[in-house]
Amino acid sequence: MARTSVQIPRRSVHGDYVDGDSSENEEVLGETQPATGDIAAVLEGVDVTPLALNEDGVAQAVKLGYSSKLISNWYQHTCVYNSCQSRWSEFAVVDDDEADLTNRSALVPIVHRHAYVNKHWITTSITVHDTAMRKVLTEVLNKYQDLDMELENWTFAPPFMPLVHRWDVLKKYQSTTMDELLKSAASALLAFLAPIIASSVISLQATTKTGKVSFPNVWQIFPPNALVQTSFFGVDAICRVLKYKKREADRCNPAGWVIDIEYVDWNGENSGYTTTTITIWDFDGFRKVTNLPVFPISFLADIERTKSAMIERGRKFERLRGYKFMISNGVKILLETEKPEQRPVAGKVCVDAYAYYRSCNIVKPVLRSLKPEIDENSGEDVVEDSELSDTPYESNFTVAAVEMASAAKGPAERIEELYPLTDEQAMMATPWLKGFDLKSKDWCELKVDDLKEMTWNDEAFEKLVLPGGEKDLAWAFVENKSISTTEFDDFIPDKGRGLIILMFGPPGVGKTFTAEAVAERSRVPLYSISAGDLGIQPNEVEKSLERALELCRMWNAMLLLDEADVFLGARTNESLARNELVSIFLTKLEYYQGILFLTTNRISSIDHAFQSRVDLFLPYHDLSTDARATVWENFIEKAGREKFEFETGGEAVAKLAELKLNGREIKNLIKSAQLLSAKSNAKVTMERLYMLADKRVQALGMLDA
Repeated sequence: MARTSVQIPRRSVHGDYVDGDSSENEEVLGETQPATGDIAAVLEGVDVTPLALNEDGVAQAVKLGYSSKLISNWYQHTCVYNSCQSRWSEFAVVDDDEADLTNRSALVPIVHRHAYVNKHWITTSITVHDTAMRKVLTEVLNKYQDLDMELENWTFAPPFMPLVHRWDVLKKYQSTTMDELLKSAASALLAFLAPIIASSVISLQATTKTGKVSFPNVWQIFPPNALVQTSFFGVDAICRVLKYKKREADRCNPAGWVIDIEYVDWNGENSGYTTTTITIWDFDGFRKVTNLPVFPISFLADIERTKSAMIERGRKFERLRGYKFMISNGVKILLETEKPEQRPVAGKVCVDAYAYYRSCNIVKPVLRSLKPEIDENSGEDVVEDSELSDTPYESNFTVAAVEMASAAKGPAERIEELYPLTDEQAMMATPWLKGFDLKSKDWCELKVDDLKEMTWNDEAFEKLVLPGGEKDLAWAFVENKSISTTEFDDFIPDKGRGLIILMFGPPGVGKTFTAEAVAERSRVPLYSISAGDLGIQPNEVEKSLERALELCRMWNAMLLLDEADVFLGARTNESLARNELVSIFLTKLEYYQGILFLTTNRISSIDHAFQSRVDLFLPYHDLSTDARATVWENFIEKAGREKFEFETGGEAVAKLAELKLNGREIKNLIKSAQLLSAKSNAKVTMERLYMLADKRVQALGMLDA
């Protein structure tokens, strides 16, 4: 690497001037002149002759049409320990001396400032004065994170990050602009900047070639608007860089580069951009770019394959906006815990961000619109500074925006803007959606890739065994409630508009199965809860019940309260706490507008006030012999007829049906018989199944006695 040198006095380390012109007075500048090949490489594709480092560019100025030299080099002389030699000046005040220098350089296009550090002159900043050059930089640096050159007084400091990131843009501008004045200005900028930023540009090219980067140079690979890959809860996602910032080391953390990125999310009403931050902590030596927590997708081995996969997932995200009843088999991230916790999920889920924010009483996040505002004057996209969030270590909380008006007419009515996504927006869509696990009754983030279409079980209703016309009666009530458009109401609006079905009878005769089968046939979710889910404290019960009723109303779901004896029991003077529970339950049901199934084994003890609120009573009795035979055949068919040695529909099933068992007990016997035959891989014999059933009947008789 060649070095450039200038003639400076011997004691210039302290800013002192001593006359003399011997070779001993020459000191080498701290900044090195890049190799000719490096400068040629960074100027490849443009017809520009570079300046030497610290040259004033007098000759080039004439060629490019400037009346003065291109560069005014300023050298800062600092006195240390009052060691400055006395000198003559035209000004009585030191500040006037600097002002005079400023005035004399006002017509020079660029001011190049140097400071003397460790016996070397280094660049501290450059300021652009020329109007044409400023216009070129305005075009080239447009939308570079939050850079405002007017606020910066058109001054750049090392390592000149914006200029390095937009170097190719500047070269392209110089090659394509038809305005001769701007072309000359761009040429002058390239000629001056080439030896200054060549090392950074070459370093970036080396990183691109080797795929490895050092910590000080991490900023080079994150230009604003670059597409990057990161991981959200272990799932790869593509985002876009908004800005980067160096975080200095403190007592708790090492130095780090904080990268602000944005991606597409859904808040229950509209899709838009939201932001997050990733910190790359200090590391020694070099590290593989793809091992960083966030890295540009240009470093991927197969970019097109990754983009295609992300777009396909984004299209699925697009279809799942709004409310969707799905099946999820995979993992979930709990949302109602102090910190995100991963749990397995298997079964039915409701994907619904709107219901999450509403039921949890959380203000939905404001997302930046996918349709950018256009500046009428410039025709460019407008991004407000407030939309680019600060990094987390600068603020610990945010103030939620208050929505002054809402177009919603009621609490369950949705306002959804389901605009189609572009390929890039689909590619940047989040891999997680907010949903509700109907089995565990908790809100969580669900992985988009794990969500599958719901397969409804119509067979369940067909296999439901009920005496008489109870099955058809229950279905008729539910079906007509769903399709009814009659606005019959109480004298008090919204009071008593729900459908409450009370199923009572002995255990194991199909009460719970009735609600499940009806919901499957109705193609709606069944929100099943028990007294344990609601709690025992009145305030807990009220809160849990409100949440369940609200969710069912928003989803048009059916609510099943299994074993509801504690809430239905008659109020007495002895138990004021239980009376409070019953009162809360009665009050909430009065204004519920959906379908509610209740099951109990103690019909004789329910409160009289509750009896008047029930729309349909469905009594269940012990299964008859014919009903038991049907249940036996249904479960044998479900398990697989080939697994049984005997034929169904004959004497064997009739013999089993003579034993007084309920449906749940029959199911358990089928399961037990299969377990006993699993090791030998033999078929289940009639003798073994009957033996198990008979022993169960005997045991139950002894328990009853």
